[in-house]
Amino acid sequence: MSQEKIEIFESELSEERKTKTQLTSNLNTEQRALEVESEELQKSKSELTCLYREIQSLPSAAKDRDHFLIAYDMLQRENSELETKVLKLLQEFEQLNHFTVGKKTAAANLTSSENTCKDLMPKLPILGIEIQSLKEEKEELCPELGENKQKEIPEKAVKEGTFPREGRKEEDSQQNQETRGEEQQLTLQPEEVMRLREELSLMNQSLLQSQSSGDTTKDSSFQYPSSGEKRKYWQQEEVQQLHQNLRRLQTLCSSAEKELRYERGKNSDLKQHNSLLQEESLKIKIELKQTQEKLSDSSKMCCSLMADWKHCQQKIRELELEVLKQAQSIKSQNNLQEMLAQEKSKVADAEDKILDLQQKLEHAHKVNLTDTCILEKTQLEERIKEAIENEAKIKQQYQEEQQKRKLLDQNLNELQTQVKILQEKESLLEMTSVQQQIKLQQQKAQLEELENEKRKSDEHLKSNQKLSNKLSVLQQEKKALCEENEHLLKQFDLHVR
Repeated sequence: MSQEKIEIFESELSEERKTKTQLTSNLNTEQRALEVESEELQKSKSELTCLYREIQSLPSAAKDRDHFLIAYDMLQRENSELETKVLKLLQEFEQLNHFTVGKKTAAANLTSSENTCKDLMPKLPILGIEIQSLKEEKEELCPELGENKQKEIPEKAVKEGTFPREGRKEEDSQQNQETRGEEQQLTLQPEEVMRLREELSLMNQSLLQSQSSGDTTKDSSFQYPSSGEKRKYWQQEEVQQLHQNLRRLQTLCSSAEKELRYERGKNSDLKQHNSLLQEESLKIKIELKQTQEKLSDSSKMCCSLMADWKHCQQKIRELELEVLKQAQSIKSQNNLQEMLAQEKSKVADAEDKILDLQQKLEHAHKVNLTDTCILEKTQLEERIKEAIENEAKIKQQYQEEQQKRKLLDQNLNELQTQVKILQEKESLLEMTSVQQQIKLQQQKAQLEELENEKRKSDEHLKSNQKLSNKLSVLQQEKKALCEENEHLLKQFDLHVR
């Protein structure tokens, strides 16, 4: 029965080991799943940080674009002011053309041109300063435009997943060409202003010369009436110079009109660019909304992932508790196994001791009963027989001696001669008696030894009885141990269940 219970216990232990291996494999799989989920969480966190950075960078880009739009509005206003100023200059040049039509109105035209030149002279440095300021503002806005476009291109590339390098190169080349053309135009405008200044100075000089020549002609008409031809010649040359100056002014006006057309086209391009920027700002706002929606979705995903992570942590804790419980049960099982092994060893030792005691008892019984007792009995019987025989012999000798004494008494006279012989015989008999006494003493000692041996045999019997009693006690202990073992097995079965 105990072996069957031990086999059942071992089978239950093997089943528990199998369940333990399954639980460890489940733990490993869940740990791997947790690692994968943690990696996904880290990826989602990195994506969230990237989106958050992009969202933080978008307001700065919007601010830069607002600043650019403000600067663009300022440039449009300045361009409109310049257009008005150029229109005024064209009107003044047309007035000059109207004033220089006839010879009679030449002096009036010259005076008006002087006035207009005087009016234009203080405007020329102002125009130069404005042109320089425009040049500086354009030089400042060119890198801002490049930076804004560079910011727009990476944002679009990040959203589309690509970086258009060829398009960027083409746009950079176009921007460089535009900036170079604007710089050339700005460099041309100060040169034209200098030309205008020189031409106006020449006009002033010619007008002053014509006035001085007119005064001299009036004076000389009173003194030298023959110098009229020279006056006409000088007037014709001055008229030719005025015509040449007017042609130059017309060419300058045509160039100014071309510049105005170019600037108007440029303004239209800037307006188109402004509309494109507004469209891009709308796109950016839409993208901001999309990114905000993505952020909300990602936050929801994060919340769900955090909930899943917490649920996984709870599962892990539950599994750890189960593992601890299983470890405790395994420890208790191991302790029970150790207790069973100890009890088995104790039972085996007790059984070995019982077998040894049984063998010793059997051997002692056999030895005591067969060898010692029989040998001692035989020896005692032989000694008793010898003693009886010796006693019989001694009795016979004593009787013979008595008879001989009687015969000797009767035959004293006859045996006086034989007294010496008899005395010798008596001495011999005494010697034999002494020997017999010694033998008797030896026999007594042997009897005492036999009595001691009997006592020892009695003690052996008593020890055998004690051993039998111990055997009975050990058998009772064995029964108690078996009962305890059965009780422990029942408790273990209940614990396992």
